[in-house]
Amino acid sequence: MIVFAVCIATNFLNFLLIAGYLSVRDRTSLAEAIREIYLPVLSWEVAMGALTAATVLAYQDVGLVSVAIVAAIVLSYRHLLRAAIDAQAQRDQLRNQVDELDALHHGVLRVLLETLAMRDRMTARHSAAVARFAKATAAAAGLPRREQELVHAAGLLHDIGKFTFPDDTLAGSSQLTEADWALIRSHPQRGAEIVGRVRGYADVAEIVLSHHERIDGRGYPRGLAGDEIPLLARVLAVADCFDVMTAHDSYRRPMPVPEALGELRRVAGTQLDERFVEVFIGVIEGSGLDFRHADDEILETELTTRASHGSRAGSLRR
Repeated sequence: MIVFAVCIATNFLNFLLIAGYLSVRDRTSLAEAIREIYLPVLSWEVAMGALTAATVLAYQDVGLVSVAIVAAIVLSYRHLLRAAIDAQAQRDQLRNQVDELDALHHGVLRVLLETLAMRDRMTARHSAAVARFAKATAAAAGLPRREQELVHAAGLLHDIGKFTFPDDTLAGSSQLTEADWALIRSHPQRGAEIVGRVRGYADVAEIVLSHHERIDGRGYPRGLAGDEIPLLARVLAVADCFDVMTAHDSYRRPMPVPEALGELRRVAGTQLDERFVEVFIGVIEGSGLDFRHADDEILETELTTRASHGSRAGSLRR
């Protein structure tokens, strides 16, 4: 029993020496190392202690062979323990790097949107509202959390391509020519190119590219139809149409909500996906959520929401 206890204590002290050194070197938590590394292998410690005690008891019959066996076991265990601690340290370092990269991505997104807001507050406000609507629709449709976050990010960025427009086109301050309309129709492609340059945002870029496609194939820029259109782009399109129709800061007279919902149903199956039209209408009519349109704080609210989710599980990356 004494041999068993001494073996367990000795190995724990060995662990503390290694883990303590790495904890000081890497500025990590020793208590966390004990919890995440030592406790999971405690059963191995007990087994090795029992084996050591049994070997000592057999020493009288076997002699130095038993000592050699114990020495081999201890050296092997020490090597494995050191490897386990190093692996934990590398995992913690990788986790920190992923968190830093997520923070960088959110910072890039925020700069893009706030720069757009400086040029055109209406478009930035619209993007925040669409992000909110689209995420609520995805949640009500039972889509996975990752897809809810994807469509929220795409909503915030779906009109970022308009950042490349001349001021008079962006503000709609003059009569638009056919060339102006061609430029406007290019904003999904331009936006996808901008978003696609951010590492890990390829899925978001695809949604941005496709948010003006139509179920009947008469949309742009690629003329996709039906299920060819990415599912989350179909979700986003419903939210986009609703906000354009009902917002007070739109280019047109704001439409009352009941009238706008009727218009969504009218174009369901031709312009918009019928399934997500009905899900969206259910959200608006039944959720009791506050879907305001002209609130200047909505952009900051949705950026904060994006930040709170951006550091989880590689948020937008596969």
